Amino acid sequence: MAVTWRVRLLGICLVLWLSFVGLIGCAPALSRQFREQVRVPLPFKALLEEGEAHEGRRVILGGYILETVNETDGSLITVLQAPLDSRNKPKSRDLSEGRFLVQMEKFLDPEIYSKGRKLTVGGKASGVRSQPLGNRLYRYPVIEAEELHLWPKEPQYIKLHDPYYYYWDCPWYYYPYHPYP
Repeated sequence: MAVTWRVRLLGICLVLWLSFVGLIGCAPALSRQFREQVRVPLPFKALLEEGEAHEGRRVILGGYILETVNETDGSLITVLQAPLDSRNKPKSRDLSEGRFLVQMEKFLDPEIYSKGRKLTVGGKASGVRSQPLGNRLYRYPVIEAEELHLWPKEPQYIKLHDPYYYYWDCPWYYYPYHPYP
């Protein structure tokens, strides 16, 4: 049975479409123009320890939102830093090296930018701000946001235990004399 040119064309179109969708799904969170301006990434430890020395430098940071507060001149987000993967998506919060603040000139709804959401920010370092954290003063690096990417909520799966699983898996449960006491 000969394959017609229409079937071949359909197959080629399908492969091209799947390739295109796959490339879009792996796109980084921030724009190419901003990523080119950053060039050499600044380690978070350096920003935390020497924040004033890096003032005005463009950085890309990410992490988990701890709090969003709206002020008269914009919004302030407190973020628990996390290392970023190749797509600039925050990894595990267990790998955090500290906290930082994100200043945004516009209103950000605290219900959308809620606690626990993943966030990637690109912006300029604008020094360090000391604020109380528990019983001590904590030095927060401050980032003036130019680009924000709020990652979608990840679905949470509930693992249910089936109490009858072993009855279906092991045939000796059907017998009146169990092989194990």
